[in-house]
Parts: sequence; C-alpha cells; structure tokens
Amino acid sequence: MRTKYSFINMAVGLGGQLINLLLAFAGRMIFIRYLTVEHLGVNGLFSNILSMLNLAELGIGGAMIYSMYKPVAFDERDKICRLMNLYRILYRCVAATVLILGLGLLPFLDYLIKENKGVNHLPFIYLMYLTNTVGSYFLSYKNSVLQASQRSYIRISYEQLLHFIQIVAQIIILIFTRNFILYLLIQLAGEFAVNVLVSVKVDKDYPYLKEKSAKGLLPSREEIHGLVKNIGALSLHRFGGAFVRGTDSLLLSAFIGLHTVGVYDNYKIVLSNLNALLSRMINAFTGSIGNLGATECSEKIYEVFCVLDFSIFLVYGYFAGGMAVLFNPFIQLFFGEQYVFSQAVVMTLVIDFYITGMRQIVLQFRNVMGLFWYDRYKPLAEVAINLVVSIVLVKKYGVVGVFIGTIASTVLTCFWVEPYVLMRYGIKENWKDKLRVYFLQYCGRVVFVIAAGLAGALCCFRIPHTNVVWLIIKGIAYSGVYAVCILVRYGKSMEFQYIFQKEKMVLKNTLKRAGWKSGNKK
Repeated sequence: MRTKYSFINMAVGLGGQLINLLLAFAGRMIFIRYLTVEHLGVNGLFSNILSMLNLAELGIGGAMIYSMYKPVAFDERDKICRLMNLYRILYRCVAATVLILGLGLLPFLDYLIKENKGVNHLPFIYLMYLTNTVGSYFLSYKNSVLQASQRSYIRISYEQLLHFIQIVAQIIILIFTRNFILYLLIQLAGEFAVNVLVSVKVDKDYPYLKEKSAKGLLPSREEIHGLVKNIGALSLHRFGGAFVRGTDSLLLSAFIGLHTVGVYDNYKIVLSNLNALLSRMINAFTGSIGNLGATECSEKIYEVFCVLDFSIFLVYGYFAGGMAVLFNPFIQLFFGEQYVFSQAVVMTLVIDFYITGMRQIVLQFRNVMGLFWYDRYKPLAEVAINLVVSIVLVKKYGVVGVFIGTIASTVLTCFWVEPYVLMRYGIKENWKDKLRVYFLQYCGRVVFVIAAGLAGALCCFRIPHTNVVWLIIKGIAYSGVYAVCILVRYGKSMEFQYIFQKEKMVLKNTLKRAGWKSGNKK
C-alpha cells in the first residue's frame, strides 16, 4: 500500500508539474517582454523577505505532521482531532505574528533596495505579498491530514490545476495591461483558492474532524510538551534554512543592485521550478516514509533509505551535469544575452543545487522519525558561516562570493551533521559502519557526476544552441552519455537492480490492468 500511494503521489505531482513548468517559462518570457528587470528584482526580493518572515511558523507544521503519522496509521480519531485543534490555534497565532512583523518592515523597504528604476507603489506591492502569506495560515493546516494519510496527491492536483489557470490569466493580463499589480492579484487569488479547495475536501472526506473539533479538545499536557520540544528544535532549522536561502537576494540587492537580483531571478525560477518538480517526486514518499517509521524496524528503514538515496543521486546527478552544460545556453536562448551570468556563477549555482538536493532524503527520514532535537544547533552555525563568508567574498568576488558563502555553510554543517544524526539516533544498529559507507558512497558519486558531466560537455561541445531544436539535441546527447555512464558504473548494483525490478513490476501491473479493462469493454 505504501508503494501504491507513493507512485500515485509521484505520478500526479510530476505530471502536473511538467505542464506548469513549461507554462512558468512562457510566463517568465512574457514578464520580461512586457515589464522590466527591476520588476523581476522586486519579485525576488519580496519573496525572500516573506520567506524569512515565515520563520514565525517555528516548524509547527513539521512537528504536527510528525505527531500525526502514528494516530493516522492506527486510525486514532480522537487523538487526530485534538492535534488538529491545537494546530489550528497555533497557525492563527503565527498569522498574527507574521502580520505584525511584516508591517514593522514597511518603513525600511528603501534601505533594502540599492537602486529602483521604474517600479512604483512598492509599499502597496509589498502589502500584497504580505497578505498572501498571512492568509495562507488560516486554512493550510488542514493539509496535514492528507499528508499523514499518504494522500498528498489531492492537494497537488488542486495546485497544478489552479496554477495552470493562474499563469494563463497572468500572461493575458501582462499582454493587454502590463499591470504588475493585477498580475500579483491573480497570484494571490490562485494560492488562496488552493487552500479553500483543500479545506472543503478535508471537511468532506474526514467529517469526524469537523464534528469533534467543535468540542475544542486539545492533546494532553505530556503530548503538548513533546510537541513544544520538537517545535523548538524545528524553529531553529527553519531559521537556518530561511536565513541562508533568503539572504542571497538581500545581499545582491544591498551590495550590487536590484538589476542583478532581476538577472538572478531568471536562474532562480529555473532552479525553483526544477526543485519543485523533484520535490514532487521526493515528497511523494513522505507519507509512506512516515508510515514506515511508525510501523517497521530500523533495518527495514535503512534498506529503504539506501534505495531512495541512490534514486535521488541518479536524478540530481543527471540534472547537475546537465545544468553545467545547458544552463547558460538555455537562459541566453529564452531570456536574452543580457540576462546571462558568467560560467563561474553558474557552476556555484550547480554545486549548491546538487549538494542541497542530495540532502533531501536524509532530511525526509530525519523529519518523519522526529529527530529534530539532535541537530538543533546546526542551523546557528550554518547561518553564521553563510553570513560571514558571503559578506567578505561579495565585496571581492561579487555574485560568485554570495553563492560560495551558501555552499561553504552547507558543506561545513549540513553535509555531515544530518546523516550523522539519522544514522546514530534513527537507524542506530551498526550506525558507525553505515555512516562510513554513506560518506564513501557520497564521495564516489561526486566523482562520478563530475566525470559524467565532463563526458557530456565534451560530447555536446560542437553542437550549437542557436535555436530550441539544437538545444534539445544537445540535451538528448548529454542524456545519452549520462545513461551510458550510469549503466557502466551502477548497472549491477543492488540499488539499481532493486529500482529496475520495482519499475518493471509497476509497468507490468499497469499494462495488465489496462488489458483487463479493455477485455471487459470488448
């Protein structure tokens, strides 16, 4: 059942995200044509500011979802309702806090922008971003039931449909009005509608939540104490993640200018959409991993971890090598020569993408096993390293310096602390040997990605990228090289064979069911 739900979540997420990915690029091309690069900079800057204000969430969502895996697995309805009541109260407090902090930043907007050419009504635009963020907290808590029940594909379906409608409407608005404020209003309405639809669906599918929530019962004092402990640890994690990721645009804006933030925002939209696509795949396993952690022994958990970690390596290794070869040609072709960073900047973005991506499965297992407490101080060191290195290097190396700071903070903290915590406190059995194997494999995989990327670059070197067709041919050539390298190096490995057999079984069952249905129709 866990495998079934994982594949449903993945299929829905990847299918919809691919469509929206194409639309997002079309929307960005229209955005650049009808608005200015400074508008792009405002979008990137305000998004980062609001992501930092979201620190007020303090990791409540992660702690609450973790606490719901076991009661959902064993259908403990009374306990689920008590947790949901607490979740609702906490998120309303968060909404009020974000609103107050957000309004407090209004007088300081001018200090965060070094240059502003042609973007009017900045305070009003900022308030629209703030309203969107605050409003999301009033209904989004209901999504936790779907995630804990391994039914996250429901929310994903709503998101993909409404995102499709949103982007089409935004393109039409830009073409006919060139009005940035109307563009943002459509975005606000689309995101609000997703939360409304999820809320209605949860009320319909889980009527006992609405019936019992009226009683206002809360978890016991002991349960609340455990939640508060996890929330405290997760708040530090959220602080570290939001600060490290949120300060890139702020530093670029403060030290270099809004124009550079706008150029970076084009790379960022590619990375964001690609990460969203890959996150759909990874998050498809979240509910199943949570169920696994609540019902299985550590050896089974470790076995599944190894397979998923290898799967993520295959995917992130492929995209990292591909971006090193194709990122700048893509930006140049679709957005223009004036929006291209140097290859040195691109390589720092690619390295950060790969390192961050390879953390995701470790973080998934850490989160669903409730291991937040053991590395609670790691984000503080991560933030300190990132800020110091970025500020020192941005003055000397510009854009590259900012991203080197991000990479340095990750390598010196997250890279080794997170797998250490998972192995020692989650897997436990023979954790030292398993941790050693993890790092040896990691180093070997890095060498492989570099070698496969270089082989792909040499193969694609003579292929031009003057139009979309040639760019696609270049991508196909790189993909072929990467596939051959994978088969030669990992084709006989246990993890590869396990994935191959699983996919073969799923395909066989799918074809069998399709044949059975067609037979019935006949």
